[in-house]
This record gives sequence, structure tokens and C-alpha cells, in this order.
Amino acid sequence: VSWAATGGPPLRYCLEVRMTDSPAWSEADSEAFILRGQVFTPRRAEIARSLVDLIPAATDDAFTAAELGVGAGWLSEAVLRRFPHARVVGLDGSPRMLAETAVRLAPFVARVELRPFRLEDDAWLAELPPARAILSSLVIHHLDAADKQRLYRRLLERLEPGGGLLICDLVAPTSETARRYMARAWDDEVLRQSRAMTGGDALADEFRATEWNLYDYPDPTMDMPDPLPDHLDWLRAAGYVSVDAFWLCAGHAVYGGYRPA
Repeated sequence: VSWAATGGPPLRYCLEVRMTDSPAWSEADSEAFILRGQVFTPRRAEIARSLVDLIPAATDDAFTAAELGVGAGWLSEAVLRRFPHARVVGLDGSPRMLAETAVRLAPFVARVELRPFRLEDDAWLAELPPARAILSSLVIHHLDAADKQRLYRRLLERLEPGGGLLICDLVAPTSETARRYMARAWDDEVLRQSRAMTGGDALADEFRATEWNLYDYPDPTMDMPDPLPDHLDWLRAAGYVSVDAFWLCAGHAVYGGYRPA
């Protein structure tokens, strides 16, 4: 990462040779999502506000938050801005995403650590510090149902008492009617945001041309969403309390639960 543009020192972060893409997600996908994610994700500012609002902390608390799949760093940035004494550990499997996040979070260099990881592996869990909040956005749907349940159980161990697991992810429809609705709603949101943010339809046209909408173009090698009620049941079964769905738009849901205090 070049720090000439930021004038700041490097974040604590290292790209190892052992860090590789998942079989289905490529660095080209990472580049596309960095450039288009704000339009392709429905109401991203609302997602960030919802997740940050749900963190069980006062504004001036000092605590650690972890983000699984830090992406381009927009959610971690929201946490660091809301909580000026918080520290964030951001994990991602994409070198391109980590590099982008390092630049974005340079103003918070003393409070950020970025780490490579593979969501499917377990080694990173043992190295995760106790956290007040574990956050994830648009990552967990890449796991199958059994691995999601296992991850929820393991993450409970990494939370402080009273800490929260807070997730935004794509969820599966439970009927063909619901699938059609989610697909259309996502297309509509992308079109609205393309016009609002760029003044035209070009990014909405690209969204359709690249078959990004998994409700119309499922790819079971990469996308394995499950119904929202299943996630809530799995969280309760894993031992979380105050489990709820907090926000939903175009197949994207914010949900989570808390470790008993």
C-alpha cells in the first residue's frame, strides 16, 4: 500500500502468500465491488447505521469490535467514527479489499488492525480477541447451512458477556413469489441509487448485464443464502439472547443476537 496520498504510517496489516481467494470469489470481483458496491448494495448507509446503533456500547466506551469480511472498510469506518475509543480488527480474504481498507482507515491508524483470513478455516478464530461486537456484512451467505451454524456457535465464545453478533446478509426466499419480489426490489434499489448517485442508469444497466442479482441468477458455488427465520433459530440454538431481525430491504437483512451477560 502506498501511503503517499495519506501521509500516515501503515496500519498493522500484512499480506501473506498463504492468503488466497475463495474458489468462487476473485480479485476481479473485489475490484468490481469496491467500485460499484455503494450502488449495488441497497441502502448501504442505512445498513451501517443499523449495525452501529445495535452495538452494546456507550459512545465513549473503549472496546474491541471485529469485522468479518471488512471489504472496502465502510462499516469499520462507521464504527470508528461513532466510537472514538474503540479498536477494530478487520479480516478479509482479498488482498485488494485489505489494501483499499488500509487506505480508507488511515485516519484511524492507531485503532485498526487488518488481518488476512479464510472464512471457511478455523485458525483465525483462536486469534480473535474478546470483542464487544462482531460484525459482518454480505459475507456469511458464502457458507453452507452447517458451516453457518458452526460459525455462530464459535463466535459466541469470542464475544464478551453482553457482546453482540450483528450481521447484514442476503437471505433466501421461502417461495417463488418471494424470490420474484426480492429480485425486482433489488433491481429497483440499484436503479434508484444509480440515478441518485450518478445521475444516470449506467450502473443499473451494468448490474443487470453482469447478472449480479443472485435472486435472478443464482450461483450455488458461491452464494448459499438461507431463510431469515433459520438464521434466527440457529442463533438461539447457539446460545444467543435477544435474537431479532432489525432491518430488511430487497433480500438484505440485518439480524443478530447477544451473548448472555
